[in-house]
Amino acid sequence: MPDWTVEPFTKENSLAAARLRESYYGKGDDTADQAYLEYEYWSNPLGRAVSVVAWNAEKKEAAGTYALIPTPVKAGSQTQRCLLSVNVLTGETYRGQGVYPAMSRAAFQKAAEDGYPLVFGMPNQNSYPIQMKKGYFEDLGPIPLYLRPLRPSGMVRSYLKSGTLSAMARPLDGLYRPASSAGTLFVRLTNENLKLADRFWEQVKDKYPIMVSRTGQRLAWRFLNIPRRKYQCWYALSADGAPVALAIGRKMEVAGIQCAMLADLLFAKGHESQAKALVRKVLDVLREEGADMAGCLMLPWTAEAALLRKLGFFKCPKAMEPQPFLFCAHCFQEEIRETGTMDLKNWFFTMGDYDVV
Repeated sequence: MPDWTVEPFTKENSLAAARLRESYYGKGDDTADQAYLEYEYWSNPLGRAVSVVAWNAEKKEAAGTYALIPTPVKAGSQTQRCLLSVNVLTGETYRGQGVYPAMSRAAFQKAAEDGYPLVFGMPNQNSYPIQMKKGYFEDLGPIPLYLRPLRPSGMVRSYLKSGTLSAMARPLDGLYRPASSAGTLFVRLTNENLKLADRFWEQVKDKYPIMVSRTGQRLAWRFLNIPRRKYQCWYALSADGAPVALAIGRKMEVAGIQCAMLADLLFAKGHESQAKALVRKVLDVLREEGADMAGCLMLPWTAEAALLRKLGFFKCPKAMEPQPFLFCAHCFQEEIRETGTMDLKNWFFTMGDYDVV
């Protein structure tokens, strides 16, 4: 018999769960922070996460963590409470004991009992083989990572650790600085103007068949009030003052390079020019904060991916990706499958719809 059992994530084991994640990812990782985990699992306006811990009661330690976070998904003409799969981890000394399968069974059973129609996510390289073997998820396909240099000298300094080569690359910096976005009106999203987000969402919610909701309530929880993270959340406005494009970015370190990660990019049809100016503005703000490279996950057939390519983004070669970004899903109810959720070409999905960035 194993010396652990699968238990709900509680105040009594949340610190142990955070310490397990710290032992694997380091203290700087957001999910290694107890307050961050409790916010992510318990403060969601859609309800508490289906979150579990493989718990060793004798040692008072976590053997594994897993969570399914309530997420509003517009599928067809309706928005439904679905689940995002996150934070899978098994402790080093507990591997090979069936920890992850046990946590998944418990979480999926609870999700089905609670009436959730769909769970989706991007598994890490350790959990993906198990998910496919056990049939927990269907692999719908990869989501490309798009990259763009912002400051070549900084990239060289960070990646090659060479001040001399960095100085040689400095003349290229001006070529990659985002062009001016003058002439377009911008508004930063705050807790005081969330109706702006609701207004924009009403415009764009039918642009793609399957989309995670971007209401003010959702964006406030996901980006504005989240512990430890600082996001640049901006809208571009049309001449009559209507919000027509959304871009959200965050500076963070990836593979030793300071990156401007675009967590979200979406624009209303017919407003590509405002969206282009908005991306330039957000990238320039993050560049001023110290970012040397920009990155964004985007499905290649979307209008937003086409815009990124026009702005100098290129698709990251597979060999250079920090990890494969494989989009997976599982239907608990046949009705939601009939809306096209199991075909990736129906989705619009960005880093902001996930939780890593």
